[in-house]
Amino acid sequence: MRRIALLVLCDSVDRVGGTESYLSRVLPALVGRGIDVRIAARRVVEPDAFGCPASPFGWGGDGERSNAAAAGAVAELIRTWCPDVVVASNVYDAAVMRVARLAPYLLVRVHDHRLFCPQGDRQFPHAPALCTNAMRASTCLGNALVRGCAAGASLKTLHLVRDRIALRDAALRADHFVTASHFMAGLCTLNGVAPERLSVAVPPYGSDVVATAAPRPARDRVLFAGRLVRDKGLRSLIESLAKLPSERRPDLAVAGEETRDSQPLPALAARLGVRMTMLGQLDSRELNAAIDASSLVAVPSLWPEPFGLMGIEAQARGRPVVAYDVGGISEWMGEAGILVPRGDESALARAIATVLEPARWRASSSAALQQAAGYSIDAHVDSLLDVFAREAEREPVVS
Repeated sequence: MRRIALLVLCDSVDRVGGTESYLSRVLPALVGRGIDVRIAARRVVEPDAFGCPASPFGWGGDGERSNAAAAGAVAELIRTWCPDVVVASNVYDAAVMRVARLAPYLLVRVHDHRLFCPQGDRQFPHAPALCTNAMRASTCLGNALVRGCAAGASLKTLHLVRDRIALRDAALRADHFVTASHFMAGLCTLNGVAPERLSVAVPPYGSDVVATAAPRPARDRVLFAGRLVRDKGLRSLIESLAKLPSERRPDLAVAGEETRDSQPLPALAARLGVRMTMLGQLDSRELNAAIDASSLVAVPSLWPEPFGLMGIEAQARGRPVVAYDVGGISEWMGEAGILVPRGDESALARAIATVLEPARWRASSSAALQQAAGYSIDAHVDSLLDVFAREAEREPVVS
């Protein structure tokens, strides 16, 4: 395949964040395969984070108004540099998404729910349920009124719904969409993306697959790693661990930058008799060490995870996983752990106890390493290059 010029439009060039972590792995690998990569971002925090030339354009972020001047600058870059492919990843400015269509081929990488959900997480704030609707003005405004979605019954919500629908409509003019899971591909088709314009490219883990997992620690420890926000379910995990008998209760280690949501949780853990250590924000090397020092990894997310990258990070280190069965998590769990119904804390406690049984732990650890081999960076880049090659043979979507 001839050398491809690839322009990546992304929200932030940084080392912190799920999309940022993904791009920091994948873009250098694409360069290594001979792709000429440039980055146009809303903001550039660490210029060398992705290993490619990056420039800030200051367009509107999530929940902000479109920036016509920034969109004009992006249009000029496309006209002068003439990329073969533009990939839009977490672009929330409809004006920028519209000018991205100037490229011969436009791919949209759907990282999370925000492209198709004004609320952003497909959860009803005032009801213990997940949204399964397509994004429509009438539906979303009704949910804002009845269920408190977005900013509730307010002018702010009206503007947000209007802007999000404009963004979606601009994105639907793309040639192709790439998602991390079949679950997210289903969300795309629900919102008007034709199946033939969809590809699933499973994201890669961040570390090398180890041949043999690190020895199980003498004292069992569960690791939670992720954003310390309500949707990630740390409170639910603490309450699950508290249901285990104290003599069989593992310790809990928490990796992530503290937030307002997480501030009350150490006191809750102490009151419930759960031994919890806050590790803070970890880099990739430190995270690997934290995984190796734990017996298993918990992914107790309450929102529909688009994929759940922490699960395959654990598998790459030979560690079993327990998780709530939400979003795309079931697509990678396999025999490497146990899934339980969303929010069922008693079932999560039982799953933790079961995985910690010696024979089950050994079997799940072995399965984790075997499954992780399918999530390598090379396999992921191969899938992306296959999309690029197929797109080059198709007629572009007419704008």
